Amino acid sequence: MSLVVAVPFGVGASVVYGTSIVFQHRTAAEHGGGEASASGLLRLLREPAWVIAVLGDFIGFCLQAAALSTGPVVFVQPLVVLMLPVALVVHWYMGGPRPGKGDYLGCAGILAGLALFLALIGEPHSQHVPRPRWVGMAVIIILVGGALLCVLVSKLSAALRGAVYGCVAGAYFGTIAVMVDATSDLVSKRGFEALFDTPRGIVPLACIALLGIAGIILTQISFQVGALGATLPANLAADPLFAVLLGVVLLREHIPHTGLHLALYVGCLAAVIAGAIRLAAPTMAPVPGHHSRQQPVE
Repeated sequence: MSLVVAVPFGVGASVVYGTSIVFQHRTAAEHGGGEASASGLLRLLREPAWVIAVLGDFIGFCLQAAALSTGPVVFVQPLVVLMLPVALVVHWYMGGPRPGKGDYLGCAGILAGLALFLALIGEPHSQHVPRPRWVGMAVIIILVGGALLCVLVSKLSAALRGAVYGCVAGAYFGTIAVMVDATSDLVSKRGFEALFDTPRGIVPLACIALLGIAGIILTQISFQVGALGATLPANLAADPLFAVLLGVVLLREHIPHTGLHLALYVGCLAAVIAGAIRLAAPTMAPVPGHHSRQQPVE
């Protein structure tokens, strides 16, 4: 386990994700039809920019897997919040509004919340590979619970739907990180063949596939709704939150949990969410073509 290796790969994954999400949201907003529908998803499959952006997500996933194979999920996965400052810069470069003072404050909130959280948890150590039945039960509960939440809000406002879809997708992606961490621990102990000849490998791989498909579909549906200002903050809050919680419960990665630590963790999460709301709402609106860069939005 080496944070010197894990952190650069984790940051690299966030850079790729942040770039890809701008292209995915812009393409979905322009060609997805404006409503969450299967036909809208099929139209996106015919858009080269969207397909390339999704392939970029796969590259980001590979970088993230490399990070998780060398570092604990409770340390690596929170780095995903860096994707929003990256998206801010990419969106501006593509013709969006020039970042203003409020945007820089949002970035500062995200960076401060992340830095404090990583400083608080230190360097957890764990090589525990969870039992397949516990992994399967946890994933089934998360998948079914997320699906029920999405059904319950399907008739509500776009902002609320976007927030719930983003939260559920973030929970799925955070759970995927735990599955990747579990499989990497298994490979380090028994080799790659253990992924395919033992339930401890097969079950997490199946969970990664199910969660990945569901997470991608939900993300694209949320982009069709267009409420990125609601979707991204919820996503960026749920992703590391579920990764940390499941990392502690399933992988037995230890983090300090005194009353003071828990209060500070909540403060870190609040700082990240506040920064994400400030960045996503005013700066990540769809850009109607490549026009000149605008003046700062205060």
